Amino acid sequence: MKYRPEIDGLRALAVVPVILCHAGIEAFSGGFVGVDVFFVISGYLITLIIYGELQNEQFSIVQFYERRVRRILPALFFVTLVCIPFAWMWMMPDELKDFSKSVVKVNLFISNFYFWKESNYFAPDAQLAPMLHTWSLAVEEQFYVLFPLILILLKKCTPKILLVFLSILVLVSLGLSEWGSTAFPVANYYLLPTRAWELGIGSIVAISMNYWQKTDGWVAQFASVLGLLLVLFAIFTFDDTTLFPGLWALSPVLGTALIIAYAKPDTFVGGVLSWKPMVGIGLISYSAYLWHHPLFAFARIRFQGDVLTEIYLGLSITALGLAYLTWRFVERPFRNKLKFSRKQIFIGATVVSISFIVAGKVGRLQEGIPDRLPLEVRDMVAWAHDKNPRRDECHAKKGRFIEPEKSCVYGGVVSPKFAVLGDSHAMGLAYQLSLKLIQQGRGLRELSYSACAPVVGYRRTDKVDECPKYNQHVQQFLFSHKEIETVILFARWPLYLEGKRFDNQQGGVEFGKSIYAIPVEEDLDFIKSPERISTIGRLYRATVQNYLEHGKHVVLVYPVPEVGWHVPYYLAKEILFDTERLELLSTSFEVFKQRTKNANEQLDKISDHPNLARVKVEEIFCNTFMVDRCVAQMDRKPLYIDTNHLNSIGTSMLSTKVMKTLQENQWL
Repeated sequence: MKYRPEIDGLRALAVVPVILCHAGIEAFSGGFVGVDVFFVISGYLITLIIYGELQNEQFSIVQFYERRVRRILPALFFVTLVCIPFAWMWMMPDELKDFSKSVVKVNLFISNFYFWKESNYFAPDAQLAPMLHTWSLAVEEQFYVLFPLILILLKKCTPKILLVFLSILVLVSLGLSEWGSTAFPVANYYLLPTRAWELGIGSIVAISMNYWQKTDGWVAQFASVLGLLLVLFAIFTFDDTTLFPGLWALSPVLGTALIIAYAKPDTFVGGVLSWKPMVGIGLISYSAYLWHHPLFAFARIRFQGDVLTEIYLGLSITALGLAYLTWRFVERPFRNKLKFSRKQIFIGATVVSISFIVAGKVGRLQEGIPDRLPLEVRDMVAWAHDKNPRRDECHAKKGRFIEPEKSCVYGGVVSPKFAVLGDSHAMGLAYQLSLKLIQQGRGLRELSYSACAPVVGYRRTDKVDECPKYNQHVQQFLFSHKEIETVILFARWPLYLEGKRFDNQQGGVEFGKSIYAIPVEEDLDFIKSPERISTIGRLYRATVQNYLEHGKHVVLVYPVPEVGWHVPYYLAKEILFDTERLELLSTSFEVFKQRTKNANEQLDKISDHPNLARVKVEEIFCNTFMVDRCVAQMDRKPLYIDTNHLNSIGTSMLSTKVMKTLQENQWL
């Protein structure tokens, strides 16, 4: 196969935006499409090699996998090995446990399944997972298991028949991907069936060489420039709200295909991509991709999320420097068959892989090996588990729908007068409030669904779940159960209106996908509508009004201050890193007011009513213990279990205020 320097230049065009995107450089918000560029390149090169060898009766499946082992595993093993001591020193037990599980999955090339399954509401921040980026390697390796077999089975077919077959597979995968972008977005992102079409496009380019390789002149110039523009368009305009992959992914994928097909050395694009610095970065692109995410993840862990742009840029340059050293002293030597025989490669890869799997299993089974940490650190970390003890039994979530009739009742009362409605914030309040109600012989029913505000008629944009159905069922249940006199509504109201995760503007940035609320009947384009917030606000108000009209007392609990930092981990790492704190951990009251402005305005528009009471959570935590600050810590103890959920101490303080409200309104 003739070497094409412009392909290495294309790799540089893929890896640099990925690195800058993950570094948080806003201009490269769509830099994640670099992975899609890599997929197309991989599909093209692998098909070119396999198809050519099959045509010449030279293909060997053993030789094929030997090349893959030499290409992929040495650098991957080396980066993983370097990560382990930093994980040991800096990670909290839950973090090390998750890291250990990821190491196992990486070495089994199923890390994409792992990160798919772990991407849920309560999962640790994905950007703190050093091995997250290996999901794309798993997708490619899974493709490499299946695709050679397909080509072997079809090796006697003419190129036209093979192209028709591949085109059908591509269209089916693309259709599945487009559907999955809304139906199952997380699985859609991580799994091979909805990514295969991208590698398949590269394969089609390889098989169809005879149709395009002789094209030159203005056609090649135009096609290659168009391809470059399509890739750049995606890099600079896409962001985490883009439905991806799916039809939007056609921009970087078809753009890459056009570049591969038409960016000859004599074209403008071919010349740019063949520029020596571009080729140089392309040669080390695989190692650069391996290094960048662990560097960023461990920086976030070590500096508690307070990583300046300058540090990210410095780490980006460091990733390229480490990539060169890895390429020079790890990648190249192991590709040299004179230095390492096939037998040595296979045996060595097996031994190292098994060693990593065993180490990962130990870390998981030992629950992140907490004994490696000082006792004071472990005691602080334990607050992260200070949750409603009946959470697994009582809290509904995707995959565990709980009909209201079967929901949990606290206090042993057959027909309780009180019900707490809401998302995971309500889950904690339900338990602590029940402890106080039980003292007065009262019972309480918990009606909570993860990441689901108690509002009829809305849905979230980040996933399709049963939230709309759940809220409808809860409302009907409460309308028909007259014995429930008082409903307490509590949720993370600002998140659903703002969509973006919380940034406390002090370095505490909550990682995670944006989750906008839209009416159930609207499509995802409604995210950009200037009427979205007011429309969702009307749904907020309509839900409360409906309960009031049906004779319910309504206690409306306003937003709890979000923190941005994982509070127990933040405080534990301050102890671990011996960072002295002279005052309580807190966030800006002004930032809180900015964050909750829209939510408070919409809730405030609910008309006053004799049966409506409002509880302002900010009155407990903000501008009270500290001037112009919202506290996240009291008496050296955290008030939260993570970045936004109150623990038993914080929730007990809130439930005391709710009880006072019930007493003042004579609703007990």
